[in-house]
Amino acid sequence: MSAVVFTGYGAVTGAGDDAAFRALWLAGGTAVRPFEGKNHEGLPPGYGAAVAFTHKELRGLPGGRGLRPGTMTDHTFLAVGAVGRALAAGGLDDPAGDDDAVADRRGVYLGTYTNFPGLKKHLKLTHFMGSPEAAEAGNYVVDDSRINAGMKGFSGFDFLKLMNNMPTAHAAIQANARGPANTFLGHSSVGLQAIGRAWDSLQLGLASQFVTGGSGPGTLEGLCLAHRGRRQLASPGLDPASAARPFDASATGLVPGDAGAAFVLETAESAQERGATALARLVAYDERLVVPTAERGPLPDSSGIERLLRAVLGQAGWTADSVDLVSAGGSGLAELDEPEAEALAAVFGSSLSSKLVVHTGVVGFTEGGHGPLGLVGALQAMEDGQLAPMVGLQTPSAALGSFRPRATSVEADVRRALVLSVSPEGTVNALAVERL
Repeated sequence: MSAVVFTGYGAVTGAGDDAAFRALWLAGGTAVRPFEGKNHEGLPPGYGAAVAFTHKELRGLPGGRGLRPGTMTDHTFLAVGAVGRALAAGGLDDPAGDDDAVADRRGVYLGTYTNFPGLKKHLKLTHFMGSPEAAEAGNYVVDDSRINAGMKGFSGFDFLKLMNNMPTAHAAIQANARGPANTFLGHSSVGLQAIGRAWDSLQLGLASQFVTGGSGPGTLEGLCLAHRGRRQLASPGLDPASAARPFDASATGLVPGDAGAAFVLETAESAQERGATALARLVAYDERLVVPTAERGPLPDSSGIERLLRAVLGQAGWTADSVDLVSAGGSGLAELDEPEAEALAAVFGSSLSSKLVVHTGVVGFTEGGHGPLGLVGALQAMEDGQLAPMVGLQTPSAALGSFRPRATSVEADVRRALVLSVSPEGTVNALAVERL
């Protein structure tokens, strides 16, 4: 089988692009701040790491000029923003100019949560269809005969852009990709799952290049309300600068954040033919379904995550001691963080303090973009030789044992990295990358 390598990466986060994300993380800062503006009016818990990415910035990215931002949900917009940066970093500055033979061998796999809309139009439609008189009497009903009148506020694009394959469809146009294309839906683990599936497809010879990754507008009103209903969000009224607390004993829940993270992943032969610089090799990927105790979690214990970590190490031919960096999910939600921490401590033991990095404190919990953003951080550590500080982690939970958080960045020769993602629905996955 051909070696599979990363030749480019890019991200859009609440801290800015991938370079700004790294700079803020190394400085020990956070992009979590009070919600402002109409888009976040009234949203719990009142703070998060929202992206300030604009349409003008999208137009300046490779393949972005021909895209129509007005046809995109936030999921799609974040995805193509990250894809454009990955294309530029990977040397694909004009994908539309590539020969058909090249485009036919380029695929797109992206992971995202269900393609939530902005709710305002839909709530307006629902209210228009309802009977205020019946609601006042305590019998709220929907009058289907009023649908046509209520639909006057919608265009055809409002419905097209809600299709769950839209992030991948727009990214395929942007990257001039005519090979395999798919969108993976689910919770936070789908971002790494898309990368794992791209790796499989490259090894099977279905393509020579993939644009892959994930997006997650965690501050979207629909997702915030869903998490709030499940009592998963952090407590309201906290200081935003210290609200996101991965693996911390005082964590109160998820702090929503926005992110898209994407990569150019290709065979070593493809990279060599086009003169691209290979950053790292993807050497192993695996996933598990840990049956949760209820429909939406929590996981029963840490055993499934531990088995996954040991399986990935085995596939890579590594020992736990040979790993230089472990990028964990650390959502801030105790029911996820506790089994994840227990598994990490069981596999890496006392050396975990010198390996573990978590980016949640910097940009919040970013849904389908969370795992891929952890991979971005791992590749950046390979480039700059720095283990970033543990932002938001001051008092480690008991599950981490004697873990000692880093208050500042430290120099490290990062050659091998393991990236982990854990979701409440029970899907856990991890991949191993090695610097070239």
